[in-house]
Amino acid sequence: MLRVIKAFTGKVASNSDAGDLNGFLRNVLVEVAGENYRQMMYEAMALASMNERGIQYDLDPPLRANERVMSGLFATAISRVALRSRTEVRIDKPERDANVDALEHDIEGDGTPKTKNGRVDYLAWFDNRVIGIELKMASMNCETPKITESIDERWVKVVDQAKAAQIYLRARHREDPRRYPNPISFALMVIVGRRNIRIDDFEGVDKGIELMEDRSLHALRSLSPRPTFTATYTFPKEFRGLVPRRKGKEAPKRGRVMYTPFVSFIARPAVNSITI
Repeated sequence: MLRVIKAFTGKVASNSDAGDLNGFLRNVLVEVAGENYRQMMYEAMALASMNERGIQYDLDPPLRANERVMSGLFATAISRVALRSRTEVRIDKPERDANVDALEHDIEGDGTPKTKNGRVDYLAWFDNRVIGIELKMASMNCETPKITESIDERWVKVVDQAKAAQIYLRARHREDPRRYPNPISFALMVIVGRRNIRIDDFEGVDKGIELMEDRSLHALRSLSPRPTFTATYTFPKEFRGLVPRRKGKEAPKRGRVMYTPFVSFIARPAVNSITI
């Protein structure tokens, strides 16, 4: 189940005339959860067709994968919600200039820019608004949740990236307000709650799931700057025991399973960034 615990507030983020950021992000998360479930179902069917036993412990859904895999999941979700969208967009210069620059400095043979500087993870046009999204992911022990150094650093970094994106988008808006209407950027971070346990201990492990969710959300509220949007998605019961991963890759370990009961989403808009 997907729950929005805390929504964006403020006139800029909740401006329904320009495009309500709460509605946009809520719809994106619904698509993320739905697509993740669809892929888990097909993966389970594929494993079952090979007469594999214990397939509930062999699943590897994209919503708990590494950041590169997860970014594809969000790209799909955003494309279904937005009027149009792009990934890894160059926004430090006007769009046509960026396209010409990409072709002139092509290193992949397909117009890929030489540098990642000045790019935003996702750019989406929603209602009468252009939205920049910067994405990061991290994991947290769901039994004893706490803010680790890695979580803190990733959150600070993605917030700074969203601020930089907002500065660039405001500059593009002044040059071409029709192409970049009512720009706003926000930082989005996915925190996967998980715990490595023995398969024999899996039965009954869900008894404290609500308390684990509440403790995780409480820990995330201590981040600085504080998230202004919080949501959580609880995995279906049959899809909570997943194959262990190590350094972003599947790493099956006999007799053990990665218990993954929920995922938290936190976000913060960059509405106060200075202009250039």
